[in-house]
Formats: sequence, structure tokens, C-alpha cells
Amino acid sequence: MGKAAKRKMKEQRRAKKAQIDAKYATERPQKPYKDTVRENAVFENYYKQQGIVGTDEWEDFLACVREPLPAAFRVTGSKSQAEQLLHLIQNNFFSQLNTTTSKGEEDTKELATEETSTASVSLSQTLQNTDLADVKEVGVSEASESNGSVKAAGDAIPDTDGAAAANGSTAANGSMAAAGDTKSSELKPPTCLKWYPDGLAWQLEYSRVSIRQNNTLKKLHSFLVSESESGNISRQEAVSMIPPLLMDIKSHHKILDMCAAPGSKTAQIIEYLHADSADPMPEGFVIGNDVDNKRCYLMVHQIKRLQSPNFMIVNHDATRLPSLTYTNEKTGSTEPLLFDRVLCDVPCSGDGTLRKNPEVWRTWGPGHAINLHSVQNRVLSRGLELLAVGGRLVYSTCSFNPIENEAVIANMIKKCEGAIHLVDCSQQLPDLKRASGMKSWKVQTKNGDWFSSFEEVPENKRSWVRPSMFPTDDMESLNIHRCMRIVPHHQNTGGFFIAVLEKTSHLPWQSPKVEVSESSTESAQADQPGSTTVDKAKEPPTKKVKYAGFREDPFFYFEADNSQWPSIKEFYKFEDSFDHTQLMVRSKEGEKKRNIYVSSKSIKNVAKNNESKIKYINTGVKVLARSEHEMCKCSYRLVQDGISSVDQFVHGRRMNIEKADVIELLTQENPFFSRLTPNTQSSMLKMDMGGLVMRYLHNDSNTGTESPILMTGWRGKTSCRVYVPKFERHHILRLCGVDPDKALIDAEWAIKGKTGPEITAADVEDPPKDGVEEVTATDS
Repeated sequence: MGKAAKRKMKEQRRAKKAQIDAKYATERPQKPYKDTVRENAVFENYYKQQGIVGTDEWEDFLACVREPLPAAFRVTGSKSQAEQLLHLIQNNFFSQLNTTTSKGEEDTKELATEETSTASVSLSQTLQNTDLADVKEVGVSEASESNGSVKAAGDAIPDTDGAAAANGSTAANGSMAAAGDTKSSELKPPTCLKWYPDGLAWQLEYSRVSIRQNNTLKKLHSFLVSESESGNISRQEAVSMIPPLLMDIKSHHKILDMCAAPGSKTAQIIEYLHADSADPMPEGFVIGNDVDNKRCYLMVHQIKRLQSPNFMIVNHDATRLPSLTYTNEKTGSTEPLLFDRVLCDVPCSGDGTLRKNPEVWRTWGPGHAINLHSVQNRVLSRGLELLAVGGRLVYSTCSFNPIENEAVIANMIKKCEGAIHLVDCSQQLPDLKRASGMKSWKVQTKNGDWFSSFEEVPENKRSWVRPSMFPTDDMESLNIHRCMRIVPHHQNTGGFFIAVLEKTSHLPWQSPKVEVSESSTESAQADQPGSTTVDKAKEPPTKKVKYAGFREDPFFYFEADNSQWPSIKEFYKFEDSFDHTQLMVRSKEGEKKRNIYVSSKSIKNVAKNNESKIKYINTGVKVLARSEHEMCKCSYRLVQDGISSVDQFVHGRRMNIEKADVIELLTQENPFFSRLTPNTQSSMLKMDMGGLVMRYLHNDSNTGTESPILMTGWRGKTSCRVYVPKFERHHILRLCGVDPDKALIDAEWAIKGKTGPEITAADVEDPPKDGVEEVTATDS
């Protein structure tokens, strides 16, 4: 059969399929989607009885939780371009939205009717599609066994708290268009979250109707998606941003996130660890753990955008997280690893997420909190065991229920007998509206029975209604009022609970000195001065670990005599101070590896000392990729992902370029040298073929700041290309004052040999002023 015959057959199939589709569309018209009923009499009665808000606030509270949740995002604070990006957002989008009105009332009503017949999805929900995992999937194996119904209420899929939504959320989210968005032709201006440092967090309330009829909103939506993919913006629920802010993170801290997936809080923690952009590999590190293997890979995608060599993702049950060891560089001894900061964002019933996950209205019941109370206690207990004396632990849930919140904290404070205390955070985040922790509450069973104390509980119910669920007479002395409750109607957010604990001494079931073993046998290093860990006799019972999901290959770090390193070092002129044993690969097979990664010294220390204890999922950032060419002296090129981590050590194969070069290189696939500026051409001609690093120092006259932009590329025979991912290209072009969509369309026209509209000086926002020239291209 010839090509023409095959083409004709394909066209006939398409035509037949179109006829069938049209027939079924006529015979089976789609029924309009029914809104989720945002009512639950049991929920309303339960929390009215508990008194989570005052009687004068109750109606405001109910009205607020029935409204859809506004979208929120924050500009990544660890990026050097954060201030410039924020200025770009305010000038290019927010300034227009503050003065723009939507089309006429008639168009609004017409579009509103159309949206009702399908699924009216607000911008808030579009963004929240990647921000739903504050409804924590049960993060430990026991929880799923004890309560299958809880999973239905909070089974999470992507979020910027990761990448997955709750069961049924695809349909549920469709019903969440703001009820008031179409009633007025006035667009609500974006709101800055004043309590977030440096004004880097914002909240938006726009429906799909508004987006479709307003070009500025369309562009804003595309912009947020693009910048999120490049790691410069994080779409995250507002209340989810609070716990990392209260951890008081420093660059030298060892940090553990116990129930981390899908990773928005973990990403925020990493940002704070890298607050000093001058130190790409600080002393501290972050370990993110989750019990769900699949959700761990969602976290990989979330964290990889930050391109940090100081993180590690592991896959373990948080209640039985193994004790880790590390090598003390000063003494050379093996010591237990205790963390300076721990985040316990525990699995919970998730009723604080009602506004973004309306399915909770249908599935909510008082038994969810009772079933999860024991799990939450065990996760918190294990977190405190792994916390160093003087360290800080932040406990949080997205639940209103005191059984999951104050009851857990009060029980643990009493159990620890003075070894921990609640930290007063009233002076932190002064603009954040918060309520104090509750001092009294009652327990309701699945059958609707209420109990004010454990003594009232019948014998046949005491196996699952526990004493630790009830308040005690000494709640005042425990300083429970220092806990924080975020209620939706106070500042148009979701619901959240946060408690900050500080460990002042060893826990009663811990001893200051214990034996640490380098192998399966116990060693005598327990007597090492300053060694501190959990007493083996008091550790959680050792059970055979059962791994679910894919088991990743181990990490193989370079040895000091690695055969590939000398040629790489010579080609790129790496400093002698760079420790190449921090480089690693994922397989021992084959002499030449496809990719080489780099991790910080501290992460390498942990990985090497705990290979047999930990199920690793991911660590490190890609820094070199194999790119063999007969005319190139080195078989590897530098990779964009990890260039910021090693840039300070690389002194060869690099050049400074101008803004015109940046635009040319990012909008053309393989521009010839002749299309670059004279100085850049000269530098290119002096180099041999192979990988290189290009640096442009961007001066922003609007903010008075400057930030270096690094791009990895390849110097060919007569042309050059950059290896920069799509969305990062868009980000760099925006900083240079160029609309990436227009620039890339023009590039496509040029490739096809057609004439498209050229980028003129008017399209570039930030030309040199006052005779100040851009950084010229010179060899360095």
C-alpha cells in the first residue's frame, strides 16, 4: 500500500470517528454538573459544641468555609532575582488588575450561565490543582489499616504541596468557582500577605469567567505556571507557608521533614537554608521523608526545581524512622545524627481544607480524628527522639479538631516530664491573625455519644477512646495557649494548627550516652565524649522493613583516584579546593557514566554512613552529562541544573556575555558566531569545541539590584547553543525585558525562512542608562 492510500485510509477513519462522536453527542447530551452540597449537619454541630470560635463569629466562620479558597503563591526567596521578579509581577500584571474592569454585566451573566452548565473552575482552583496535599494522605502504614474512611477524606494527589488531588477532587474542584465573582464587573485586586516576609507572598481571587474575558488574567495565569515550573514561584496555600517560617532556620541546621510529600513546605525549608546566595553548598541539609513511595516521587519533582545539593528524600514510616549516624569531621568518630529542626506536618482528617476540597463535606465524621490520634502521637514522639537538645520541632495539622491538635501536644508535654516546652511565638509574624490554643473540649464517638472526661467512657469503648484525648486540669500550666489556630474567616484562608516545641533536655526514655554500631554488632563508642542518642532499649521495636514500590539504585560516590576526574578537572579548570569525592553516579556498570551528580559534604556524610538503614529515593543535583565528540577533549558538558552549585569552582571554559547575546542564544536554536556581539564572537573563537559557561550580570534599574545569570552551553565549529530548559528560558527573557512568547514565535518564523516581527529596542525594558555599558565578553 502506497503513502497516498495510507493517508486516505487515515482520513476515512477520522471522518467515521467524527460521525460517531457527533451521533453520541446528540443522543447523549451531557448533564450539567451538580455542585457539591457544602453542608454537613454533623460537622456543624460538632464544632459548634466544641466552641472553636466564639458564638458571635460562628455564622461568619460557616459562611467562609463554604466559599472557595483563594489561590496563593510566593516568590522564591532564595533566588537572587526575587526582588526583580516581584517588581515585574507588580508592574506587568498587578498594576493593570488594580484598574481593569471586566466586560459588561451582560457578558458576565452569559459566561456565568455557560460555566454553570459545565464545570466552573476558578483560577484559585486551577492553581490549587497543584496544592491539595495539605489534606495529608495517611502518612504511616498503621493509619490506613485503622481507618479506611479517613483516606477517602484526605487521599491526596498533586499539590504544590505537591502533585495530586483528593479522591473525587477533579469533579469537586469544578464546583468551586467563586459565587460572587460574576456578580460584579469589578475585578478584585491581588492581596499581599502582609505577614509573609518582604512582601513575597500574594493571594488571588479570580474565576474562570474573569480569566476568559480579561487578557491580563490570561497572561498572569500563564506566567504563574511558567515561573512555577522554573522554581522561581511556588504555588502554595497561604496557611501552609506558616510552619517553615516558625522554624527559625539557619544555614548550618540539620533539618528533618517527617511527613514531607508532596513537598511545598520542604521546598520552603530548602529556600531558607539557601538564604545566603553567596554560599551554594551550606553546611546544613534537609531530609524529606514520606511513607508513600509514589508521593516521594512527586516530591522529587517539586524539590528538583530548586536545584539544591543539600537535600535527600527517603521513604520510611515516620513512626519508625531509623536512627541515623554520621562521621564527626573534627574527631573522626561515628556519632548519632540528631536534628536541629524537625517539621511534623502529621497525617490528619483534613477538615481545615474544606474550602479547596469540598469532598470533605460529604465524608467528614468525628471518628476520623479518634482513629488518627494514636498515629499523630507516635509521629510526634519519634520526631522528639530525633531532635537534638536545644532544637525546635514544629507540629502542624490542617484540622480544626482539638483531638488531633491540643490533645496531642498536651499529652506529649506531660509524657516528656519537662524535657520539652511550648515556645511563645506571639512576637513572630506580628501581622498574622491567630487564635490561641483551646483549653477545653469534648470527645464525640462515631455513634454521636459525647464524653467530657475519660471516666464517663464505657468499658466497651475504652479500647479506642483513650485518656490522652481529653483535656486535663493542668492545661494552663502547660501553656497550651501558645499553640496557634488559624481560622478561615479571620484572613480569608484555610484552617490550620501550629505548635512550636523546644527540647531542653533528654526525654525520660532516652539516655545521654548509648552504643553506636558501625555494623550489626555493638561497638564501644558509647563512651565517646559528647555522644548522644536514643537508648537502644527504648527505641521503637525493630521490625523487618518492607519496602513498597520501586527500589532506587544506591549512590556511588567518586573515589579519590577516579579515572574520569583528571580530564574533567583539566578541561574546566576546577579549583583544587573542590572535593570531587562529592560527585556521584547511580550505577557502577560501565566506565563512562551518562550523568554525574553533586551533593554537599553533609549529605554525602549521611548517605555513606547509612546505606544499609535507609531507603533512598533521591539526592544531589545533576552537574555533568556525557557528551562525547571526536574533536572535544572532555567527554562531559556542564549541566544547567547544577551550575550554580559548582560555578565558584570552575575557572575555565567560561565567558561574560551581553544582553543581546542572551536574547539571541535563548531565542535561536544554534546561532552562528556572526550573530553574536563582537566581544562574544572573539571569546568563542579563542575556545576549543566543548561545553562552556556563559555569565551575564543583569542590572535592574527599577529595583537597583543586580543578579548574575548563568547559562551552560556548547561551543560548536561555527555556532553555539545553550542547554537551558524551556521555562527557565522564559524566566531569563522576562528579566531581560523580553516577552518570551513573542520572542520564541519570532524565532520559529526565522527558522522557517519567513520574516516575522523583529524584537526592537522598544520590546526590551531595561536598556543601559547613564552611559553604563553592559558586561562585555571577555575570557576569564
